[in-house]
Amino acid sequence: MAEGKVVEFLEESIGKATYKVVIPYKAVPTKGINCLNCHQAKEGEVLGAISLTMDITPVRNMSLIFLLALGFIFFLGMISAGIILKKFFQPYVKLMEQIKYAVQRAKNGDFTYRLATELKDEAKDLTDNMNKTFEHLDRMLREIEDKVRAMIGYSVLKTGDILSDTSKMVDELLKIYKFKRVVEKDKTKQDVYKRLIDIFKEYMSLDKFSFYEVDPKGNRIKPVWVEGMESWCNEVIYDNADECRAKRTGTPVDSREFICLCPNFIDNEACISGSLRYYCIPVYVGGKVGNIFQIVYEPEMEEFIELLIPYIKGYLDESAPVLEARIYMDLLKEHSIIDPLTGLYNRRFLEETINTITAQIKRRGTTLGILAIDVDYFKQVNDVYGHEAGDKVLVEVAKTIKSSIRESDIVVRYGGEEFLVLLMDVQPGYSVHVAEKIRKALESKVIDIGTAQLKKTISIGVSEFPVDSDKIWQCIKFADVALYRAKEEGRNRVVRFTEDMWTKAEY
Repeated sequence: MAEGKVVEFLEESIGKATYKVVIPYKAVPTKGINCLNCHQAKEGEVLGAISLTMDITPVRNMSLIFLLALGFIFFLGMISAGIILKKFFQPYVKLMEQIKYAVQRAKNGDFTYRLATELKDEAKDLTDNMNKTFEHLDRMLREIEDKVRAMIGYSVLKTGDILSDTSKMVDELLKIYKFKRVVEKDKTKQDVYKRLIDIFKEYMSLDKFSFYEVDPKGNRIKPVWVEGMESWCNEVIYDNADECRAKRTGTPVDSREFICLCPNFIDNEACISGSLRYYCIPVYVGGKVGNIFQIVYEPEMEEFIELLIPYIKGYLDESAPVLEARIYMDLLKEHSIIDPLTGLYNRRFLEETINTITAQIKRRGTTLGILAIDVDYFKQVNDVYGHEAGDKVLVEVAKTIKSSIRESDIVVRYGGEEFLVLLMDVQPGYSVHVAEKIRKALESKVIDIGTAQLKKTISIGVSEFPVDSDKIWQCIKFADVALYRAKEEGRNRVVRFTEDMWTKAEY
């Protein structure tokens, strides 16, 4: 009443709801009728109020029932829609999960998984296309893997990841191809050996291995390189190659097959205890075992070694034809510089190497002893006993000379019954002592020529480079001059060159 505003009230309890409203009545002129003319009241003055009370309980209850019914209907609708949607989309969800799984396996290099779906729409086309794609990739990658393996010539350890395995084989094929191209241009077998050793040491990080070369003529083995120890095999194999099991059998030797499979491994106690293992690979060169590669490793390195072995075989196999070619070249060269009768070097060898030999002597500041040797009265042997007997005499003389000097010294069949000996790095004057040793050895030797037993002597002329001259061929001439002086003085003697023997100004 005081404010002249409408006031509303809603009173509600569990069982009843009441709506109240109080409407003030104001003195306000209306259109057509001016009540203020009759009533003594001011305009806008509240003259009274009307109060109304209504029971809205039935309306409220009906509204609640309607809302509950509507909510129930909505809930049922949502459940029905969910069931319908789930039934409709479940095959698609399942297909998406399969695609996710298939892609994850493909990422790891496995293309063997196939999708399956009952859908008939575009999803079925997608499933078929993906299955065909995986099948094609799996087939093509396996074909590539087989072809690469065939090109390499050996198999590698598979990890189950066809992508990774194929990629590794292709990478290795490329490395081996590059390696082969490089070694094909190497001049000597030593160059090829060095590249192989670098591969084993640097690229494969092997710290215990041996690489051997087989000499088919003497059935001997010599170490090309030994890593990790002075020797991983007993030295008996060096003198008799058949003592090496890998060489004798021509097959790999794996210590895991049988304890102490090879009795000539250097440390069979470690092999028995299991602290060391070995694997030997024979390398065929020209149809025969020409090299042997031996890996020595600890048990914890077994998986790593198994992974490396196929690659090691690949490098060895690719180098074998190149080694064969270089060996044949060495043999041809050897035949051209070796005297076939005595096995000594010939004059061609001397001409090809003498400058290198003298350069080394000058660089080291040492002396080269030169012995010119001639068999006394050799023509008589041919005349009396025949040329075959003469050949036997020359062979025995060559053997006597070789046995009287060092391994580092060089013997040359200079022509006919004449020999030339180069004594490397001797003290000045010592050449005469060696010459006397050779002369006495032959003087006391009995040579059996079959039909008779002969005793022969030799005459020796001695000079020294650069003592007598700084020109090597002049020193060789000086030794020859001294040799003829020995013959003139009665043969079977050693004569040291002196300046008075050579009166010419130049050689």
